[in-house]
Amino acid sequence: MGEELPSKAGMAEALESLSEVSRMATLLASEVLDAQIMSRPIPDDHIRSLLEASLLLKEYGVDLPPLLSQIMHEVENPRAKLHDEGQQHGAEAEEAGRLAWLFRALQGAKG
Repeated sequence: MGEELPSKAGMAEALESLSEVSRMATLLASEVLDAQIMSRPIPDDHIRSLLEASLLLKEYGVDLPPLLSQIMHEVENPRAKLHDEGQQHGAEAEEAGRLAWLFRALQGAKG
């Protein structure tokens, strides 16, 4: 037997859940960017949560919130960012490389 199509109520619930994921990702992205600006450490769990939210939203065709898009752009292109800024310290460069590695690992797990 075929798979049943979701009901209107089920679709509305799914959209509401995705909207909540987007809202929460925006709040966490704001905290991460604030920590970055203030040169405070960013917990790995925050980055993992943002990456997972990004993958989930992309999987369902939901546009990423602007702040999350900004972080994903930085994670996907750490070398370009390092080249442009030119003054980033070694520890920060190592962190950017670690985030890029983490993003590749999570992206591969999606399949």
